[in-house]
Amino acid sequence: MKLGLSRILVLLGLVMNGLMPSAAYADTSTREFVTSCTYGVMAGTLVGVASLAFTNKPGDSLNRAARGASLGLYTGILLGVYVVYILPGMEVEEEDPVAMMDKIPLLVSPTLSDTNRLDGIKADWTVHRF
Repeated sequence: MKLGLSRILVLLGLVMNGLMPSAAYADTSTREFVTSCTYGVMAGTLVGVASLAFTNKPGDSLNRAARGASLGLYTGILLGVYVVYILPGMEVEEEDPVAMMDKIPLLVSPTLSDTNRLDGIKADWTVHRF
């Protein structure tokens, strides 16, 4: 049985559509990873195509676009891994400054006069809180 190329592509598209999860159900980390990979491929392809302007025979060097897309994909994968796995662990929770002051047992602060001149230094040491 001989299938045309268009029928094979339609069949492949239907199979892949059934296997891939819907975009509505994809979580944000998956979406961020796929987006970074997509942008990497697009940027790499553009750089590869732009490099054709610097060759003597651009028609003979069309593989530069494919090479750029491949390198862009690898870069997008690395960026996606960084965004999904490393960046969320680096987030710092914002704390109330007053609550942070309670955690510091020794507090050193300057004392100022009425004319905003330095009069001295004050040190407070918290031994116990009730």
